[in-house]
Amino acid sequence: MIRRGRIHRIPVVAGLLALSLGSAVTTTAPAHAATTHAATALAATSLAGINCTGWSYTTYSPGLTHTVRPTTVVVDGDLDVIDEHSPTGSCLPVNSTATAGERDVTAVIDLSCNQLIGESGVETIRWNNGTSTSFPFTATVVRGLSTTVLTETGTVTSGEFAGGHVVETFTAANLDLTGCLTPTGVTSLNYATVLTIVPL
Repeated sequence: MIRRGRIHRIPVVAGLLALSLGSAVTTTAPAHAATTHAATALAATSLAGINCTGWSYTTYSPGLTHTVRPTTVVVDGDLDVIDEHSPTGSCLPVNSTATAGERDVTAVIDLSCNQLIGESGVETIRWNNGTSTSFPFTATVVRGLSTTVLTETGTVTSGEFAGGHVVETFTAANLDLTGCLTPTGVTSLNYATVLTIVPL
């Protein structure tokens, strides 16, 4: 886990290290060795994956009611980044140096308490190793007896974990949605988040 404020220093160090290693490879390795190195790196990338837990603190303006209306949604998504809305988290990478990630989004979407998310979109996660992951997704919402679960699925189209299959779930307690019946509606939800990216 890392605390907010430290995540932005790591990409600079990683970038400088990558730059120095890249220079060393191009000046000392023969052409065939460089080609082999690139193929090995590509193979390692295609086998990379990660499993993370964290929180997605989301605010809604105006608050969510049972009426669908344009709503400004602001998401502070943290994967193993600790702040006031994200008390715990973890990330277990495979063939990757990414160990924490963030997703900050502001969008205007037609939403209601019964329609908590758009059916599709594109998500980008910034990792603490200076890379990012982008994937288009489709989403479903299932309201159980005690929780409401939003599930996004897709395939990474660019960046870290390219080609990997993504499943991301966001879980909120149904008690948090009791404000749907009030005039002001539900103005915030803090979703427990699980992200899994596995190579195909």
